[in-house]
Amino acid sequence: MGIILLIILQNIVFGSYIAFRLYQAFFKKYNMWLIIFIFLILFSTFLIARILVKTFGIHIPNSIIFATHLILAFTNYLFIYLAATDIIRLIFKLLHTPFLSHKVQMIIVLVLTLVTIIYGYINSHNTKITAYTVTLKKELKENITIAALSDLHIGADMSPKRLSKEVQIINNMKPDVIFIIGDIIDNNIKDLTQAHIHELKKLNAPLGVYAVIGNHDYYSSDAETIKKLLTQADINILIDNVTYIQEKGVYIIGRDSLRHTNDDGSMRQNIKTLYDKVEDKAKPVIILDHVPKGLKDGKSINADIQISGHTHDGQTFPLNLIVRKMTLLSHGMLVDDGFYYIVSSGIGLWGPPVRVGTDAEILLINVYGSNQNQ
Repeated sequence: MGIILLIILQNIVFGSYIAFRLYQAFFKKYNMWLIIFIFLILFSTFLIARILVKTFGIHIPNSIIFATHLILAFTNYLFIYLAATDIIRLIFKLLHTPFLSHKVQMIIVLVLTLVTIIYGYINSHNTKITAYTVTLKKELKENITIAALSDLHIGADMSPKRLSKEVQIINNMKPDVIFIIGDIIDNNIKDLTQAHIHELKKLNAPLGVYAVIGNHDYYSSDAETIKKLLTQADINILIDNVTYIQEKGVYIIGRDSLRHTNDDGSMRQNIKTLYDKVEDKAKPVIILDHVPKGLKDGKSINADIQISGHTHDGQTFPLNLIVRKMTLLSHGMLVDDGFYYIVSSGIGLWGPPVRVGTDAEILLINVYGSNQNQ
């Protein structure tokens, strides 16, 4: 909700500013208020589409949804470049030095914006493998190779074709087990088509595929519907549940989404309640939790690893800088007294279909017990 309010504010304030500057550059022979109104409507198409889909249940083709996402991205960077060049214009004015005409300035800004969007879109589809090595304080039967991915956001950008590419990358890693760390669906359960399920079913790991649910999954539907669909892809859904991987001697705690409240008003289960289900406390414990809340829960039960997503590492500049300041860890791995806290920047996108200053990634985590050599 906070992000939506921020976008509304952006549309009103930033949109009016951009529209007025476009009017000055190209449309002075027309009515100023009409031009501003037209551009404000254009800049608001992302929100309008969301409202039509979520509030009124109107079906909008993904191609149109994707176009509104592009407009949002274009608006964001148009504002950044325009504001930057206007600051330069102001400095030149204070120095009594001529600057570019409004038209030339706007053309430069539009070109810079277009180049940034093209780069950001290409970069968002260039998925990287980020490898980590973890050495536990506890013993393992055998070392375990984990492929972990988060934030697929299946919808306008994550087509079956792109999903097939990501699945192939994962399978080529030859992991022992695959973890999906929430936000599998973007906002509409109908976007999870049989073609997507067919691709997800190709995920190949001898110890199986496990997933937890994120906040966007709940935006799209209820837990039971999501579980039913993902079970068709042979994915084991863990919602406040614990499972034991016998072959490796490790427990997996899959947590419900931090931002989810049940129909009866109750919240997700306490981590210590879940830990009570771990029968052998001497065995390693891996926590899967979509939202990276921090170290406290994992350390309180002497867990060994937590894998999270959600942040997208900010996804775009300059939001990535803000997210990195606001969170303990927006992306990467932090080790605290033997507890490995790992946050993925994810592979999919929310909103603007670009990544600038961040990367799409799949994690490859090689885990060794205290009794094993690397």
